Amino acid sequence: MTLEGTFDPVESSAEPLVVHRSGTGPPVVLVHGGMPAPMTWAAQQELTADWSLIVPNRRGFPPSPTAPWQDFLADTDDLADLLEQIPGGAHLAGFSYGGLGAVLVAERLPHLIRSLTVIEAPLWIAAEDDDAVRELAELSDRFAASVDDAEAEAEFFAVAGVDPKMFAELDEDVRQALELGRKLRSPREAKPRFETITEAGVPVLVASGEHSPALERVCDGVAERLAARRVHLPGAGHAVQHAPGFNTIFDEFLTSAEQQRRSTT
Repeated sequence: MTLEGTFDPVESSAEPLVVHRSGTGPPVVLVHGGMPAPMTWAAQQELTADWSLIVPNRRGFPPSPTAPWQDFLADTDDLADLLEQIPGGAHLAGFSYGGLGAVLVAERLPHLIRSLTVIEAPLWIAAEDDDAVRELAELSDRFAASVDDAEAEAEFFAVAGVDPKMFAELDEDVRQALELGRKLRSPREAKPRFETITEAGVPVLVASGEHSPALERVCDGVAERLAARRVHLPGAGHAVQHAPGFNTIFDEFLTSAEQQRRSTT
């Protein structure tokens, strides 16, 4: 069920998100996509020696408050509330659908964003004239629109790196996440003002996994618009943050951004 302009995100923000915190050092907010936060960011726990990881469970994903669907506008409001509680702001990383809210809150509150990392976020607008991107955007909407479209489901899961054979062994949180994956505000509605982020001088890293030509083109477009460092990390499909070498690059990027911030304050 792809939603277009039918949901007021303010209504979903009455209760705060449940947030997991670990580690020491400068704060890094990690925003998950369609899978639960612990699964999404498991590989980043090794960074806790140098960084304070702040991992919110997006609205609708247990143990955060329930929601009838995913909505990147609600995510943006939730992230704004979270960032405003962190003295000096934080480094921010958003994966997949969670990257939409991350980019939008960076536009809204650039002064609180120490750096921004975008991992295969479906920001179709960044390459909307590309045929492959248009096809992927249409596939995403088809998948969300109907549980009976087996072809769209198979194609979408292939791009997302999901093996349907795994479903029988999944825990309840993952089952709920898969159900929520069909109920969302369409990424077509995400139209951030990229120039607001670049004009604020926010350091940006854009990462992709070289598994989907369409997503590569989207990431290229996002990187160009945000004057970002662009990295390609194959080996984990869509879950680029699990790919070999990601943590090394991520840690180096965060360190550089933190040093840049200190030199200008």
